[in-house]
Parts: sequence; structure tokens; C-alpha cells
Amino acid sequence: MKLVGDNDGIEELKNIKENNLFYLKYLIKEAETSLNRSAEFKGKDGKQKYKMSYNPMTREFTVEKLTS
Repeated sequence: MKLVGDNDGIEELKNIKENNLFYLKYLIKEAETSLNRSAEFKGKDGKQKYKMSYNPMTREFTVEKLTS
């Protein structure tokens, strides 16, 4: 799995991996199989939102910070 994009979002995903591996697996599956090829999640503060998009051609996940 290759991650690119926002460093804070990637760190949040690493935190999710350490604390809730099943949720991370859910986010990956959601991004791979949803119609828009993305999944949204919140940071550990519960306020900042991120979007993880999947590109099936390159097999990359792009993480971006969403603004409110």
C-alpha cells in the first residue's frame, strides 16, 4: 500500500493502524470499492477531517485534508 499526500493525514492513518487495525482495513476496503473510490475519516482530535482516495491504475492512496 502506497500512501501519498498530506503528512498529517498519513500520520493519523498510522495512529489508526496502531490503535484500531480493523477500522483501517475498513477504510482501505471502502476506498477501493466505493463508487467515488474514496473514504473519509477524522483525526484523533475528532474535528479534522481527511479524505483517502484510491487510484486503481497506480494502486496509490492519496490522503488530503478537508476544510470545514
